[in-house]
Amino acid sequence: MRLTFAVLCLLLAAAGARADQVTAVAAVRAQPKVLDASIDERGNLYVVVKNEMVSWEQYGAAMCRLVRPHQARVFQTHIIDMTSVGKGAKPPQWKRLAQVNCAAIK
Repeated sequence: MRLTFAVLCLLLAAAGARADQVTAVAAVRAQPKVLDASIDERGNLYVVVKNEMVSWEQYGAAMCRLVRPHQARVFQTHIIDMTSVGKGAKPPQWKRLAQVNCAAIK
């Protein structure tokens, strides 16, 4: 009985976390300069942008602050150059304009 209850609690918690991620990604996609965004299972937020003359570290910090109220469990924000995403490239191959540790952002 306890095991069933524990499993049920885990399933409900996971569903809530997924919903939080959906709202966080929607908030990020609504921002200027953002072409696409996603959150992976390890808490990495990938924000795809056009490479312009912008302080991408500050932009990444702003993305961390933006998703924090959504409680989406984002630990790192990666600002990605849009030209590196196409052609079947995987996330490790994408060109990072900035990588920000969200835990370090106040």
